[in-house]
Amino acid sequence: MWAMVCFLAPAQAFALEFTEQESRYIREHGTVTMCVDPDWAPFETINEKGEHQGIAADLVRLLAERTGLVFELTPTASWDESLEASKDGRCKILSFLNKTPQREKWLIFTTPIFSDTNVFITREEHPFISDPGKLVGESIVFPRGTSMEELVRRDYPNLSILVTETENEAMGMVSAKKADMTMRSLIVAAYTIKKEGLFNLKIAGQLPYYSNNLSIGVADNDQTLRDILNKGISTITKAERAGIENRHVSINVQTVTDYGFILEVLGVVLALAALGGLWAYKVKKLNTALRKEIERRKELERMRDDVEQIIRHDLVTPLTGIISIPELLQDQDNLTQDQRELLHHVAYSGKRMLGMIRMTADLARMEKGTYAVALRDCDFMGIIKGIRTNLSGTFGVRNVGFELRLDGRPAGPEDRLLLRGDEFLLTGLFENLIKNACEASPPGGVVSVEIDTATWTFFIRNAGEAPKEIVGRFFEKYVTSGKKYGTGLGTYSARTMARAMGGDVELDASVPGRTTLVVRLPQSGQA
Repeated sequence: MWAMVCFLAPAQAFALEFTEQESRYIREHGTVTMCVDPDWAPFETINEKGEHQGIAADLVRLLAERTGLVFELTPTASWDESLEASKDGRCKILSFLNKTPQREKWLIFTTPIFSDTNVFITREEHPFISDPGKLVGESIVFPRGTSMEELVRRDYPNLSILVTETENEAMGMVSAKKADMTMRSLIVAAYTIKKEGLFNLKIAGQLPYYSNNLSIGVADNDQTLRDILNKGISTITKAERAGIENRHVSINVQTVTDYGFILEVLGVVLALAALGGLWAYKVKKLNTALRKEIERRKELERMRDDVEQIIRHDLVTPLTGIISIPELLQDQDNLTQDQRELLHHVAYSGKRMLGMIRMTADLARMEKGTYAVALRDCDFMGIIKGIRTNLSGTFGVRNVGFELRLDGRPAGPEDRLLLRGDEFLLTGLFENLIKNACEASPPGGVVSVEIDTATWTFFIRNAGEAPKEIVGRFFEKYVTSGKKYGTGLGTYSARTMARAMGGDVELDASVPGRTTLVVRLPQSGQA
């Protein structure tokens, strides 16, 4: 197979410090074979001359200059062939790809060399996509073998997955109404839409947890090569990345000027300007009245907040007595068992009410953005175990089991998971959701908490379906169903707490007979 060899400047010009083992590796290994995606413009392609070009190619050239490594291109006809070549030893590295659990079976990855957002691409008439988990009967198309295909198959089983051989075919299927949407890199989407003239397409939303953090994949667990590449990547500046991106994404589209159309547009603009002048006076008067109304409502809002604070303060003092007096009386020797249980119930109810009062105060601050989130490293496993202990009575009365799973396996007592967040908010968030799951489970059911550290996602599952009448309002304040003493604040407060820490909570009711709550938090361990 024909190969292109690039001979580039030595690493010493960039003052990189290599260990003795790394320096010997660079001297003795000669060339490093490399496979790429031959059809991923503008990230990377193989042109008619068999040359690697695009954003990835320019970044790899910088790495060669700064490390002294020489990269030898192993041409392939498709991305699938490149993946297979990496597996069977024909190439040592893959130049530009996302890290996924499937790929980690045979590759180790450098730190990201380039990042970009993934977006949904649909036709113009398709509504904005805020939650793909709520879509019904829709299809999404991917070029075969992409990391986004792997993640969407796992996280959104409600979508029908289609695959093509090339980027252009995927975009073309959406344009031709053969698929409802595709998810592609923002850079690739902008490039392809302009280049192919697919102006009936639009960007219809994004998933922030599905970004492209593109790294170099290294086969054969070659950690020395990975470490050398990481040192080279650390020298590439934001300005250099931006310059390379602008060089490849900037496209000049030539058009023929239609002066007749311009005159028509100018006439419409002039007519609108005349109408605008007639409305200007009325709009000014309306704006004045609106400003006064806004000020009035702000004052009412301030008064309402003051009243709520006074009420909360005045409620806490008598509640302290309601809680402490029964606890003191319980130690008396002349009480019957029924009387002790009654006193315990009074104290418990008082503590529950006190917790609700304090929670409403905290929620009010979170809603206004004034709550001071205290971020620190928290023992997440310890938090979950503490919650399970607190809820043992609820689980026991309802005869519901509990399991904790970490990356697809049962979590053991030795497992630890550090999570950067506010311990108070994390405890309240997960206790509310786990308690709700337990109360919604049928007797003999199991509540499972499943942790996926690859995406920093937490799944809380229970048997039983969320009532259809509240599915669309599941996280709204005061929405409850089937609970005699339910306040409707559990799921609302959980989502509010998650968002205060930069995360979110979603409901997945797509599987019959099961309810799943999906908690996404900022990736504390992300490289």
